Amino acid sequence: MSGFPPEEVTPFVFSDPTGKRWPRLRLVLLIGGVLFFLGTVLFVQTLFVAPHMNVPFSLRQLKGQLKALQKKNPAGQLSPGSLLWQKFSAARLAARNLAAPAPTTSPRPRKKPPDNEVRLAFYINGDSDSYASLQQHAAQITHVCPEWMTVTNGMGDLQIDGDTRLLKLAATKGIALMPLLTNLVGDAWQPEAIENLAHGPPSRQDRFIQSVLAVLRSAKAAGVVIDWQQIDPAYKKDLTKFIDKFADALHDDNKELWLCVQPGQELDYIDFDVLADNIDRFVAMLFDETSDTDPPGPLASRSWFEGWLRVLLQDSNTRQWIIAIGSYGYDWTIGGKKAETISFSEAMSRANDAEIKSAEVQGPSFSPYFYFQDEDKEHAVWFLDAVTFLNQLREVRDQKAGGFALYRLGSEDPAIWDALSVSRDFKFATANPSSGGLDNQTRQALELIKSTDTITDVGDGEIVTVDEDRKDGARKLTVDADGYLTAKYVKFAQFPTLYHQGAGREHQVALTFDDGPDPRWTPKILDILKAANVKAAFFLVGVNAERYPGLVRRIVNEGHEIGNHTYYHPNLSLCWPEHIRLELNATQLLLETITGRATTLFRPPYAADTGPTQLSELIPLKIAEDLNYLVVLENIDPQDWAKPGADIILQRIKQQRHDGSVILLHDAGGDRSQTVEALPRILDWLHTRGDTIVPLSTLLGTTRDAVMPSVQGNAQSLTRLVSSTGFRVYHSIEQFLWAFMIVATALVVVRTLIVIWLAYRFRRGPKTDFAEPISVVIAAYNEEKVIAETLRTLLATDYKGEIEVVVVDDGSRDHTAAEVERVASTEARVRLLQQENHGKARALQRGLAAARNGIVVFIDADTQCQRDTLPRLLEPFADARIGAVSGHAKVGNLRT
Repeated sequence: MSGFPPEEVTPFVFSDPTGKRWPRLRLVLLIGGVLFFLGTVLFVQTLFVAPHMNVPFSLRQLKGQLKALQKKNPAGQLSPGSLLWQKFSAARLAARNLAAPAPTTSPRPRKKPPDNEVRLAFYINGDSDSYASLQQHAAQITHVCPEWMTVTNGMGDLQIDGDTRLLKLAATKGIALMPLLTNLVGDAWQPEAIENLAHGPPSRQDRFIQSVLAVLRSAKAAGVVIDWQQIDPAYKKDLTKFIDKFADALHDDNKELWLCVQPGQELDYIDFDVLADNIDRFVAMLFDETSDTDPPGPLASRSWFEGWLRVLLQDSNTRQWIIAIGSYGYDWTIGGKKAETISFSEAMSRANDAEIKSAEVQGPSFSPYFYFQDEDKEHAVWFLDAVTFLNQLREVRDQKAGGFALYRLGSEDPAIWDALSVSRDFKFATANPSSGGLDNQTRQALELIKSTDTITDVGDGEIVTVDEDRKDGARKLTVDADGYLTAKYVKFAQFPTLYHQGAGREHQVALTFDDGPDPRWTPKILDILKAANVKAAFFLVGVNAERYPGLVRRIVNEGHEIGNHTYYHPNLSLCWPEHIRLELNATQLLLETITGRATTLFRPPYAADTGPTQLSELIPLKIAEDLNYLVVLENIDPQDWAKPGADIILQRIKQQRHDGSVILLHDAGGDRSQTVEALPRILDWLHTRGDTIVPLSTLLGTTRDAVMPSVQGNAQSLTRLVSSTGFRVYHSIEQFLWAFMIVATALVVVRTLIVIWLAYRFRRGPKTDFAEPISVVIAAYNEEKVIAETLRTLLATDYKGEIEVVVVDDGSRDHTAAEVERVASTEARVRLLQQENHGKARALQRGLAAARNGIVVFIDADTQCQRDTLPRLLEPFADARIGAVSGHAKVGNLRT
């Protein structure tokens, strides 16, 4: 069958007879694609190339600036409390001589202490080093005493702050848990709380005791360790009765009561003779001979330690006593108010950085120390180590005490754990090193100062630099004429170190906000700060800054400082170095594009901002440092992100204010209504306290322009042009896609509703028997496999009207035409038209021109019709107003 002459066909709207349109379109698309690709490559390249920041000042590097001072302890200077043990001994003897006959023993005398040696370890909550030490040395510990409960007032109310990780660890390792119960609130002792409780009514005491028991039962603890200080001796009798009552209640619950004894003037409130009958253990805290508020001096000299040890154990059941031995240090700034408590590893780091030649453990004090200078400030460091520990442990065992306690886990000299089983004559230190054997192995273990992964801190402030270097140290051990172990440090170990700066003056404090900006909370915080005329630092997340550039500009325009908080807020310790650089560079370029300023301030997300505890957390800080950032940590964290309530946020800041001068809050990342509520109260309290809120730049002793330098117009202009254009395009595309998604979703919903409404109207309408003649037009190209079945299902219809089927073969290369002719030979309603391949649109035009009826149905060559397809499709034409109908096709060649 011949086709219609081409000239009788009307060109369709997209007709391109010359064939030039598609080549031109391809050329335009190719050029556009190449330009887009090159632009994308340049943009991505700018993200991996670190922006050059000309910081007009540099933080001094503490390493190498600490200078050793060859200074001896002035004239063998004694500590203020060095002779108190003698006064206590004389007073105790006099009191016993004047005392009336001893009272009758307790109706429930205390059980005899077991003979096995108690090895108690004091644990610091939230201290990663303390937890790591406990995990590593659990097999050498019998009891652990973690910070847990605090008596906050005279009503006996408890503040619970337990480390729940210990519960499983202690149970798994078989360590008895002995939580600490103190009257220390924040950094101040509250003697009135204990005095009012001891002097109060029995009902109050009973309520307090039951509260403590409930905590101990929940923790599956073996008992409690009491550390109550600064009690007025006037309450001695009341306190004795109360502790005795407390002990009875614990014994009824199969738990023990241990009482800490702090050597010094405060012992007058403890009636040892009476309490010894019911208390399970006394824990003598034989360290801190020189406190952190005293002038520098030994922490536990030989005469002081041995004097107190003998006095306390004299005329008592020595097995009832546990002797706490210190292993920590103090770093005094000469002229300062209070020393900084440091660990053994931090003492080593300071000595190594200051290039101290040596330090010695020798008579008469047997306390190691050294002095160094930091710029114009002189420092004195006294510390306790494995050598002091061994001398004191031998004395404890010689006095047949019930055991010893280590104060504190995490700050100790690691060699202590190798020293627990050495002989009392220190034979290992006198053995010939070449003789080999166990003694030589012990000597090598104690003389080697092994550098570990422990991260040490040097300096004050929360702007830090990183030194990842490590190296072992060494000391030489000997035994003196009196049989005491001595040591000379010949090489100080170096540990991974954070060097701190930016502490500012005593009453300077900085406010910082993380994770913003947020369109709901950041403006409210800015309004509060503006009303109070306070400047803060905002550490911005790139993705939020990109969404809300107006807020970023407002922060800068109102005089605040901005810092880099990465682009997507990942945990950087889990990221590859290139990922870290990409996060920092992308955020930096974005902030420069928005504000015209760079920022040298960076704060890492997640745990690293509170102080790294693992080497993996140092890597991001080192990378940022290499990119010329100032890494800003924090030391006052009320954890407002956890939404504890505005009152708790304020309370935590009050408790932590003595810890430092950088406060961390959040202005995004969730509901920050509590932070907004607490902020005015925080500002008022700081003002009442006499503090001045200053920018971070002030803590550093520099200016805002120094930490946020303006972007120079001629500096890397092409890079900044590409990056700024890229971010603008990215922002525009993102906004367009969001808008498109919203509009498209709305249109889909509207269309669906309209279709449902029309379908409902159609189904409710009266049924008609429409049977007008129709023509069905099918354009076919290479449809040999399906065309016959399509025609069969089409003709097997329930439609009552006349049907004509026109199949236009658009130059098929298979046997499509033959299949149609085969069907047409038995079915007169089918006609075949053939033409050269001109496309589906031309084929449909040819079929439409050949159609003999006024109503035309177009279907594809692979569409299979059901019997009611045509009746349902054509029924609406019974309404003269209907001009066209669309139906849903069911494809028959899904696999092809």
